[in-house]
Amino acid sequence: MMVPKIFYFLTLLYLFTFTFASFEEATALLKWKATFRNENDFLLASWRLSRRGAAKNSSSHDACRDWYGVKCLNGRINRLNITNVGIIGTLRDFPFSSLPFLEYVDLSMNNLSGPIPAEIGKLINLVEVDLNTNQLEGHIPPEIGNLINAKLFSVFSNELSGFIPIEIGKMKSLESLSLHKNNLSGLIPKALGDLTKLKILYLNDNQISGSIPAEIGELLNLVEVDLSTNRLTGHIPMEIGNLVNATLFYAYSNELSGLVPAEIGKMKLLESLSLQRNNLSGPLPKALGDLTKLTLLYLYDNQLSGPIPTELGNLKKIIDMDLSHNQLSSSIPASFSNLRNLKTLFLFVNKLSGSIPAEIGKMKSLMDLILYENNLSGPIPKALGDSTELTSLYLNENQLSGPIPSEIGKLTNLVEVYLDINQLTGHIPPEIGNLNNAKFFDASSNKLSGPIPAEMGKMKSLESLSIQRNNLSGPIPKALGELIKLTILYLNGNQLSGPIPSEIGKLTNLVEVDLSTNQLTGHIPLEIGNLINATLFYAHSNELSGLVPIEIGKMKSLVDLSLHTNNLSGPMPKALGDLTELTNLYLFENQLSGPIPAEIGKLINLVVVSLGSNQLTGHIPSEIGNLINAEFFYAFDNKLSGPIPAEIGKMKSLETLNLQRNNISGPIPSELGNLNNLSDLRLSENQFTGSVPAIFRNLRNLQTLHLHTNKL
Repeated sequence: MMVPKIFYFLTLLYLFTFTFASFEEATALLKWKATFRNENDFLLASWRLSRRGAAKNSSSHDACRDWYGVKCLNGRINRLNITNVGIIGTLRDFPFSSLPFLEYVDLSMNNLSGPIPAEIGKLINLVEVDLNTNQLEGHIPPEIGNLINAKLFSVFSNELSGFIPIEIGKMKSLESLSLHKNNLSGLIPKALGDLTKLKILYLNDNQISGSIPAEIGELLNLVEVDLSTNRLTGHIPMEIGNLVNATLFYAYSNELSGLVPAEIGKMKLLESLSLQRNNLSGPLPKALGDLTKLTLLYLYDNQLSGPIPTELGNLKKIIDMDLSHNQLSSSIPASFSNLRNLKTLFLFVNKLSGSIPAEIGKMKSLMDLILYENNLSGPIPKALGDSTELTSLYLNENQLSGPIPSEIGKLTNLVEVYLDINQLTGHIPPEIGNLNNAKFFDASSNKLSGPIPAEMGKMKSLESLSIQRNNLSGPIPKALGELIKLTILYLNGNQLSGPIPSEIGKLTNLVEVDLSTNQLTGHIPLEIGNLINATLFYAHSNELSGLVPIEIGKMKSLVDLSLHTNNLSGPMPKALGDLTELTNLYLFENQLSGPIPAEIGKLINLVVVSLGSNQLTGHIPSEIGNLINAEFFYAFDNKLSGPIPAEIGKMKSLETLNLQRNNISGPIPSELGNLNNLSDLRLSENQFTGSVPAIFRNLRNLQTLHLHTNKL
């Protein structure tokens, strides 16, 4: 019969046509592959023509059957997914013209470089294009507008530059557009407003400038919008309120100005709103309170002013709120007590005033409460003790008064506690010892009084304890020796009395210790030598007596040692010469006697040496010349004798030399004339003889010269 023969012929023609087409497409892909610069392309080793495909007369419809990442439909290549296979190459030889039926292409996460060829516009059947995370450069070709069927176009994390072509507005099927993390510049084209099916728009991390076009309000289907980290200017358009399906809107780190539009309150599905790091000004709109699905609100680093609207208390799903670094004023609204899911509340560096509302204790999920640098006053509310999830509490740099409430001891999850620079009074409550997870406790610069509670020794996680500049009295509790993780201990500027407890020697992790400006008495304990990690040790301006212990020489990490203005006596220990990292040595205003040890010459990093107002005797050691970094050397008001050693001329960094009121004799050494940085030279009230060296004329920086009361 005739009909079956015709049917057989048409079937054979169909098979031949598609087999041939598939063979041609496969060959084109192989030609592109041949341009790769890969040393190892084992994943694409399957890309080879089979004998059946090469014969062209096979019954197979698929010449690239079993090729990695290649899928055919009706014998034509339909999908190409070779993401993250390490391709090193370009798209210049990609067979755009040979793959007319290609709908899905994913070449992401490779090492493709060079431009996106204009020929991409020939792939008019493309539905998804993903070229992200490569090294593509150059402009996005305007021919991209031909991809009218594309739903996804992703080229993020490349090195693309130039403008976003207005032709992109022709891609009417687009649902997801990801151009972020490139070097794109110019304006956001108004034509984007024609992409009415768009759900995802990521333009962040480019150099896009100009304003956010009002046409963005036409994209009613948008769910996620990220315009952050660009150079956008101008106002946020009111049309933003039309994005009623948006759950995420980011425009942070731009140069946007003007008001936060009240229309933003219409975006009822918003879950994340980030507008931080702009120049936004004016009040926070009350309409923000209508965004009841919001979980994240970041408006920090702007110039927003006025009160925090009570309507923010309606955001019952909010988890993170950061309004810091603005000019917000008035009080913290009591309505915040409704924010039972809030974990972080950052209001620092504003102009907030009034008291911290007791209702804050109802915020049971709160973990981070950061309120520093405001004008908050009144007491720390006892109800704060009910926020038992708190890990960070920053109330510093306000005008808070009254005592630290004992209820703070209920906050056993606290890690960071900063109460410094306020006007807090009363005793440190013993309940502070319950904070066994606290790593940082700072209550410095207040008016606290009474003893340091021994219970502080229970705070075994403490790494930094700062309670300086208060009116604390009584002894340093021995229990502080239990804080073996401590690296910072600041007790200075109080009225502490009694000895430095030997238990301080247990704190072998200490890096900085300041016990200065108290009324401490007794000897410096020998156990001080255990502090081998300490870089700073201050105990000046006390009433300490006895010797400087030789064990101090074990503190090999010391950079700053200050023991001045005490009643220390005896010799300067030779072991000081072991402190080779020392840059500042302050021993003045004591009763130290004996010679300056020659070992001082080992301290070649010294910048400041202050030994004045003691009872030191003997000669200045010639080893002093090794102190080539010393800028200031003070040994006035002692009983030093003998000549100034000529080696002093090696101290080329010296700016100030003060040896007045000693018994130094002999001629003024001419080597002093080599100290070109010298600006202050005081040798008066000694027994120098001879004449002033003529070389002193070379001391061009010398401003102060005292030579009186000598035998010159």
